[in-house]
Amino acid sequence: MSSRISSSTRRASAAALVLATWACGTAASGNAAIQSDFAEHRSSVEVTANGQVTRLLTDEHGPEGTHQRFIVQLGGMTQTVLIDNNVDIGRRAAVAVGDAVTVHGEYVWNEQGGLIHFTHHDPAHTHEGGWIEVDGVRYE
Repeated sequence: MSSRISSSTRRASAAALVLATWACGTAASGNAAIQSDFAEHRSSVEVTANGQVTRLLTDEHGPEGTHQRFIVQLGGMTQTVLIDNNVDIGRRAAVAVGDAVTVHGEYVWNEQGGLIHFTHHDPAHTHEGGWIEVDGVRYE
């Protein structure tokens, strides 16, 4: 057996690496990535954001279930995002104005800064599972 790697094996490995990088490209992490998604009007991006709760909104009831809603100002930025947490699927997060939170879910662009939903597990397995973390407690 030769210790040399054939050029076709190297090409296949490089192609696999490119594909893996591209597949991971749909996920973003951090507030700067969300700021970029907002500036470029991108939606359907898996993100992780952190910031401070600035406003609690009333629950919204609709065909997809009851959604807990609150506004988070992204850490180190002026941009805010709406958190839209389906409490019929996941758990209601115990948040108050001023709380530091970390949120993982799907970012959707809008003119107000965007929203993050799918902040819970996905029973249909069509999305990456999301969560909200407050004071060391993770709500999925």
